[in-house]
Amino acid sequence: GQKAQTQMQEPLLDDSDMQHQVQNALERNGELRQLESDLGDLHSLFKDVATLAQMQQEHLDTIEGAVMETGMRVVAGTNELQKAHRTQKKARRRMCCMLVTGSVAITLMLWWILGPLLH
Repeated sequence: GQKAQTQMQEPLLDDSDMQHQVQNALERNGELRQLESDLGDLHSLFKDVATLAQMQQEHLDTIEGAVMETGMRVVAGTNELQKAHRTQKKARRRMCCMLVTGSVAITLMLWWILGPLLH
């Protein structure tokens, strides 16, 4: 009985143990606050990266649209060049026909005009 009473009267922790535990609790509290701050910074970084990724995607979409439009214009330009080539070919053919027809007409006119003089 007396031993139990003596133990109850003794403090559970002495001052140095109490100071040590308080110091440990304060250190853990500081570490937790630092961790909370670091997590906030990390969250901020992730938001910045997401924003940059979105901006880059918008730039890529713009570039992709420009490339597709350029491709369509190249195809249209190629078609126009082929059409111009065919038109030029037809114009040359017509010019040759006109020259031959004109030469034949001039030859016939000269023969008709100069023919009686030569006989």
